[in-house]
Amino acid sequence: MEQILDIFRIHGWTDALRVFFDVAIVYYVIYRILLLIKGTRAVQMLFGLVVVIVFFIISQKQYLNLATAHWFIEQFIANFIIIIVIIFQHDIRRALAHFGRSSMLSGGSVFEETQVLEEIIKASVMLSSRKIGALIAIEREANLDDYTEEGIKIDAVVTKDLLYSIFVPEHQNPLHDGALIVQQGRVTAAGCFLPLTNNNRVEKTLGTRHRAGIGLSEETDAAIVIVSEESGTISVGYRGELTRDLDANQMRDHLQRIFSAAPLNQSRTTLVDRWRDWRSSVKRNAALHAATKRNAPATDGAAKSSGTSPDLSKPAEAGADEKVSETHEATH
Repeated sequence: MEQILDIFRIHGWTDALRVFFDVAIVYYVIYRILLLIKGTRAVQMLFGLVVVIVFFIISQKQYLNLATAHWFIEQFIANFIIIIVIIFQHDIRRALAHFGRSSMLSGGSVFEETQVLEEIIKASVMLSSRKIGALIAIEREANLDDYTEEGIKIDAVVTKDLLYSIFVPEHQNPLHDGALIVQQGRVTAAGCFLPLTNNNRVEKTLGTRHRAGIGLSEETDAAIVIVSEESGTISVGYRGELTRDLDANQMRDHLQRIFSAAPLNQSRTTLVDRWRDWRSSVKRNAALHAATKRNAPATDGAAKSSGTSPDLSKPAEAGADEKVSETHEATH
């Protein structure tokens, strides 16, 4: 304790500067570590380690005097570094490989984020109209690299045509059965395997695709888009919850709320953060409005003249759909 107090003894402005940078470095390192493990199973393991340390303290002679338990935990702590490396080897590897990397959509502008979501929405509507199953995981804060390793790497711009082509169920298409993962605004992998949920509350009628989507949403903070192959309904999974039977507008609103939300356990109480949130919300709403107008069907003028508004929840025009089908056939 005396050593810690000696560190913070200030005898001049140079000492004050030293203490400031010392605390700032430690704070930043801890913040980055928490940011990396947030939304993963490592958080639960970290909580368990905290419980072990607390029990180690209260088992000392001056408290509960649990000599055997204290000795056992002391041996555990003596090999703490080795245990940490073994338990968190995947997270440590991911941290070293991607240190300083931002989340999926936060690296780009609000407009780019909106464009990516719009392409996913349009592709989902097209797939839904033909009852083609799809599973799309959109990365947020928690890194999804571990789930892309067994898939097929793609690294392509997110477009509705690409998404549609990937999920077309043909025997020559090895990608349609797995999950597609979007990171940093790009399609990074397809044909990926996701963990199935073990939640007993999940409806028995849900198939493997829905259970895999819920499973990933339980372990990470990713947004999961699921299109049912049987009914054609669109669902969005987030934080272990599944919102089902969405149309295009409902899906857009739901994804907007997910990507507008503050990251888990992150405080948003300062005036600066609130101002940034308000400014980001205004930009996002403006971008969504512009994208909606730009993507409106060509029959919008006729709909206005007849006094009716176009149904944005329906897929694109038949001609556009035929073009997609022709594009897919040409690729095969």
